[in-house]
Parts: sequence; C-alpha cells; structure tokens
Amino acid sequence: MGSSLARSPDGISYLSWLEPAGNGAWLLKFSRFDSAGQQWGEARNIARGSDWFINWADFPVLAAEAGRLTAVWFVDQPATDSGAHGEAYRAVFSISSDEGRTWTEPHPITGESASVEFVALQRLPDGRMLAAWLDGRGRSVGNERQALYARVLGEPGSDALVDPSVCDCCQLSLAVAPDGGVLLAYRGRTKDEIRDMQVARFDGHTWSQPTPLNADGWKIAGCPVNGPQLATSGRFAGAVWFTAPNQEPQVLARVSTDAGRTFGPVRRIDLGRPQGRVDAAMFADGTFALTWLEGTGQPRSSAGGVYLRSLSAEGELSDAAMLAPMSANRVSGFPRIIRSGQRQITLTLTQDALPSRIRTFQVDLP
Repeated sequence: MGSSLARSPDGISYLSWLEPAGNGAWLLKFSRFDSAGQQWGEARNIARGSDWFINWADFPVLAAEAGRLTAVWFVDQPATDSGAHGEAYRAVFSISSDEGRTWTEPHPITGESASVEFVALQRLPDGRMLAAWLDGRGRSVGNERQALYARVLGEPGSDALVDPSVCDCCQLSLAVAPDGGVLLAYRGRTKDEIRDMQVARFDGHTWSQPTPLNADGWKIAGCPVNGPQLATSGRFAGAVWFTAPNQEPQVLARVSTDAGRTFGPVRRIDLGRPQGRVDAAMFADGTFALTWLEGTGQPRSSAGGVYLRSLSAEGELSDAAMLAPMSANRVSGFPRIIRSGQRQITLTLTQDALPSRIRTFQVDLP
C-alpha cells in the first residue's frame, strides 16, 4: 500500500511503497526504473519497523537527487504506562548516498514537536532538502488546530511557522519555481471553518504570507482528507484540488505562466462524481496533466476509476480518459503521477484486491 513516485533531476524514476513483514512489522521498499529495459529494478529495503503509523492517506514519501535519496515515514508515539500510544504520531527521515544500498539511521524531521504528519519534500536548486508538514504541537497548550511548519533538513535554527491554522489531515504539495524558490499549496482553515486552498512561497530563506488559491467558500466542520497538488516546469505552474461548496463535489485547476505569482482562470475538470485524490505533472510547453478519482454512476460518468485530462497554458481542456478502474475504498489510497518523458507520465496506484497490489502505468499524452 501507499505507493509514491519520485524523479531525480537527471531523469531517473523511483517507486516506493509499504508492505507487511509479519508479526506486526512493516517494510518500506523502493525500486529504480530501468529505462533501457522498460521495467522496475530490484526491490530494495529502506527501513523496517514494528512501531510505525500505517495510514491509507498519510504514507511515506521519497525525494530523489542525483545519487542521493531521502525517505520519510511515520512512527507511533511511545507507549504509555498503560500500553496505549499517544494520539499523534511523528515523522522520521533517512538518507542514502549510494543509490539506496545503505541508509542512515532515521532522525526526526524536527526536534521541536512530537506531532508531525503529512510531510512533503522538495529539493531546492542549491541541493538542500526542504520539508513542510502539519504540526500538532499546539495541542499541548489547548489549541486543537493543526499548524503548518517547514524547515530545511539538517540545518540549524528553529522551524518556520507558515500558517497557524490549517486543515487537519490534507496532504501538502511542494514544487520548485524557476527563480530558485519553492511553492507550497495546502488546505487552510479559518475561524469560520472555511477550508479553501492556500499558496505560500519560500525564497530559500523566508516564507511569504499565504494567499488564497481560489475563494471556493467550502465550509466544512471536518477534514475531507483531500489535499491539493502542484506541478511546475520553467515559468509554468499548475494547481489542482478537490472542493465541495454547497455540497457539490468538484475538481478544479488553474495554470500560471509566471511561476505561480498569478494564476489563470479556474477550470472544472471532473465528470460529475469526483472523489478527488488528485495529482499533477507539468510539461515544458505548459501542458498541465491532471489525474483524479471519479466515482461510479450518473450524471455523466458511469465508470469509476483514475481519470486523466490535460489543461494547456491557453486554457484548452482535453477530453477525459480513464487510465485504470479503481475503487474509492481507503485501501486504494491515492494515485500518484510524475512526468517521465517528453510527453509521458508514470502512474502508480494500489489495486484493491486480496492481496492488494501496487500497479504502475506509463501513459503517453497526445
């Protein structure tokens, strides 16, 4: 379960996933794609543990640089005297500098908080690794809201507070900008329970004030577990997200031609019964490839599965194509895509079966 994809700056694709190891233990594994043989290579272990937090929505992530891999996974709080674990969990990371043959001892993402969830990673142009996450440190002083923090891994100094009030358990998305900065998209949370998407920018040293991605006006007194996704290429940036104002589920997207400083018109891309679970890839010509999970039944769509559309920088929306059937059950998780060629994406998903399986697809865009 919990498969994810990463692509290094030199064009190598990596797949990571979780699988049970018996007696309550789990393995975090990865594989490198052999482009010459067009197949995944040997499955290698990153880590093994019996105290991990295993969740359908908050799964490990892998970031790839040239010859260097960074993996993040989640660990339960230590058991109390009664044998129970704490309510929150924490994140640890490990680094490999030899293509995954050996890994460093895991270290906490931060030493300032014991509640670290939904981590996103992004390599900075200067080689540093940026992490952002949902943080529950405020619970210790009576604040029930999650906050959004970030830091460059391995650097001294305090965590940076990006937003003091965010949605409880929606994924984050980081994407590099051509000016050397990084864009961060996430689901915010106002005092009136409006949970619309926000965007912040990191210039390599400090964070900007977050700004709304769009004023959807979705008021909901709970977390939809449906985060946004960003993708960039050169001056092009795109954002895709799930929302449901007035109880109307929608998947929306916007494209930017100035590296995310401003965005073009909002386009609705779903077919009428979206479940969300979106992802995105951006191509050099500004083509924004979008995937999402569509439910079964009417209106408009009768086949449930992972769908693909592309949105051009000029606002042209392609027809929708179903890439693979997929259930909306939690075990199916969140499909993930990366750009893997000049006009190609790679998709990974969990097939809901007994036993479940990880499947990958290569898809050429017209």
